[in-house]
Amino acid sequence: MELISCRKKNSTSRQQRGLTLLELMIAMAILLIGIIGSMALVVGAIAGDFASKQTSNATALAQTVTERIMAVPASTNATLTITDCTNTSYNVSTSAGGPAVTSGTLDFTQATVTGYYMPYTDCDSNGHQATYDVRWNIQTISTYTKLLTVAAQLKSAGKNPVVFAPVTTIRTIVGQGT
Repeated sequence: MELISCRKKNSTSRQQRGLTLLELMIAMAILLIGIIGSMALVVGAIAGDFASKQTSNATALAQTVTERIMAVPASTNATLTITDCTNTSYNVSTSAGGPAVTSGTLDFTQATVTGYYMPYTDCDSNGHQATYDVRWNIQTISTYTKLLTVAAQLKSAGKNPVVFAPVTTIRTIVGQGT
């Protein structure tokens, strides 16, 4: 009886020596699907990182313009000058006016308004440049207060998913004092 069971074990172990070609192909197909899925996640992460960087830059730029306009008393209508990293100077109007505000933000599909627009170029430490479309609207609330809306977007971003950068808008009240 022991001899028969040993023979059965030996014959069973001889039949299972390795993977068949079909099993190997199935395993490789599953691995390939996993690798392709991982690559799609990496591409999505890179695109998300780019959009986050552009949104951060647009927010910082909109905040800079907002702070510069807020430094002017609301009862005056001075014209400021802002210079970008290419030494291009832009006149920033602080009087009431500018492009129309729709649903709390500025419409970038409309034409620009002189004195309320600048194609600001931002430079990084590696020599890269990006141009942002910056627009603002000022509405008079009272003699000493104005409603300021500043929006910025990476220029020519449009709806292209590779370079998509949403419009960043900051709204604030300027003045509130004498």
